[in-house]
Amino acid sequence: MQHLNRGMMGRYEIPERFAARVNAVQFGLGERLLGVVDVLIDAAQAGVGIAALSTAPASDGQNPVELLREQDGMYTVFTRGYLGEQPVNREEVAQAILRLPESVKEIAAEPSIALAIVDADAPDVDIALDMAVEFLSLRRSAGLGGLDFLCVSESADAAEAVRSGILARDPDLEGFLAEKCAFYPALADGIALRAEAKEAARLCQTMNYADGMIHLAEPGATLTIEAPEGFRARWPLDGADGVAFTDDLAPLIERKRRLFDAGLCLLAAPGWLLGLNTLSDCMKHDALRAFVGKAYMEELLPEGEAARAADAPYVIRAFERFENPLNDNALLRVAAPLIRRLRQSALPLIRRWAAENFEPPRRLAFALAAAIMLYAGARPNEKGRYEVLRGNEIHRLDDDPAALALFSTLSHDMPPEALAYAALADRELWGEDLREIDGLEARVALDIANMQRNPKYLPEEE
Repeated sequence: MQHLNRGMMGRYEIPERFAARVNAVQFGLGERLLGVVDVLIDAAQAGVGIAALSTAPASDGQNPVELLREQDGMYTVFTRGYLGEQPVNREEVAQAILRLPESVKEIAAEPSIALAIVDADAPDVDIALDMAVEFLSLRRSAGLGGLDFLCVSESADAAEAVRSGILARDPDLEGFLAEKCAFYPALADGIALRAEAKEAARLCQTMNYADGMIHLAEPGATLTIEAPEGFRARWPLDGADGVAFTDDLAPLIERKRRLFDAGLCLLAAPGWLLGLNTLSDCMKHDALRAFVGKAYMEELLPEGEAARAADAPYVIRAFERFENPLNDNALLRVAAPLIRRLRQSALPLIRRWAAENFEPPRRLAFALAAAIMLYAGARPNEKGRYEVLRGNEIHRLDDDPAALALFSTLSHDMPPEALAYAALADRELWGEDLREIDGLEARVALDIANMQRNPKYLPEEE
């Protein structure tokens, strides 16, 4: 079976929409960049051509950059799911990546490059920033212009984080950054996963060509960029459905954390401990769905009829995404990195609730306890990747290495009080001592005890 490449596009009636030249560099080939950002950039047809550098080593014997080189930078994206009541089942070939250089030096001296793309939340962001420093240093030495940095993240502070990360590595770049570069935060909101081997093989048979980088995405993905008119004029990306500019990204990020990410936290560890594997499985589980629904009504949605009405469309869409019957969104993959999601989305809600009620919210506290039970079983394999065992199944955990290392010193069969104390007291893990939140330590310890007695425990109505 022939691999996807430019030469076969006419025979397979694949529309061509290549940019005329490379004018952007991308530091990384993660699922969010390939499955959401690059797909939307491609659809915008704004003349953006990307040279993408890999920041990750080969995994499972396959190096993504080598696979993409074999395919001339292209890969197939299957978009499956529902928008409202309308099913979406779309297949398209992403074409925004024009080159996959061997090194930073290979492209740093190209004067046409004026845009840089980095996923500031990616596990390998440190490598991406190292590459960015090398790229900028070479351009400065060559007397070339700077870059507009598109800093994809779920933090409104992403632009400053990327800028600070570059300066921390090379303070001598401060003048060049100030004069020649600008940094803009962007929120990419959409589930996209690289297809696992079995599903990829099945899809290749239906396409009748081989593709080692198939991605599965949900419909309705969005890319929202906080940027002024100058950036918008230089990069008219809002020509694509799903891409928009804004003057303030913070409210959108806060809404996503509260109404989508917190929902993932409620589903992920509890669902996994119940023996479920996908988001759709979780939404078919009557008790878990009821648990999550009550959490939204009592702990996630704001008080007041008007505020709830304003959030209702987003919540409806969140539940559509959770129960997507057309994509098997693997629970632990979609929720990763779970510890960061808990820290950013669930903990502010827990803290606020406890401050007002002198006790933690029942269901969000349980989601935290379930995550502790899940992660306390993590152990590194021979390759240094952390895994958990459920029955005879081994599942990989992708999260902050320091967090995983901490949890690997714990065990899910520790005395409940000891496990709750060890997990909640770690300031490096959470940024604070969570035992200081009213009632949280006792509540988590009690939930851990209940889960140790019954691994399929869910809180009963109280």
